[in-house]
Amino acid sequence: MIEIVPAFLAESEREFERNLRLVENDCQLIQVDVLDGSLFPNTCWFDAERIGNLKTNVEMELHLMVENPIPIIEAWKKYVPTFKRAIVSAEMHRPTGAVTGFIKDELKLEVGVALSPESPLKEIEEVLHQVDALTIMSVHPGRQGQTFGDPEHGGNLPFILEKIAQARAHRPDLMIEVDGGVTAELIPALIKAGANRLCVGGAIFKSTDPAGTLKEMNQYLYELLQNSAG
Repeated sequence: MIEIVPAFLAESEREFERNLRLVENDCQLIQVDVLDGSLFPNTCWFDAERIGNLKTNVEMELHLMVENPIPIIEAWKKYVPTFKRAIVSAEMHRPTGAVTGFIKDELKLEVGVALSPESPLKEIEEVLHQVDALTIMSVHPGRQGQTFGDPEHGGNLPFILEKIAQARAHRPDLMIEVDGGVTAELIPALIKAGANRLCVGGAIFKSTDPAGTLKEMNQYLYELLQNSAG
């Protein structure tokens, strides 16, 4: 299944709930960014207990851009009934395999790993066959509304597309997300390369009509897939 996943990077409970109510009827899954200043300089709001009180059927996954993800994941497992997957950063200064193994084997959650735009796939080869999902970042973590790619550090569109294709060749069954600066114009190339989840934040929530924008993107994706099937 190929789908668009709204990406949340909220500064407050009010903003989080507003965004949730705008999109919850037009998606099955949202991705919640977690930043606490430990790995990247930015912070955001991600209170598990308060989010667990927001009644919704939408499934949630965490993108944990933090040094110590386990306590946050444990809190979310306790309080958020629709929480299903934790994605950790390859850049954390902890053994990625040990962290992802604990999430999968001890916490019984789906697990993924996220890779910065300029980082080659070989940096996570040791865990690529153990995780459920790979998130290929197409912007540097920490801010919403950035432009796709990071040419300054070598993470341009061709490099990212090649990385998606390499990951798909390694693991035909792998769920591959692309996260950061995704626009409707980029969707055909990303799908062709092998992505099956497209995380979209700024294009939705910085638009004048977030709910309408998500509906339009879903319709565009549906028509694109119908035409390619035909």
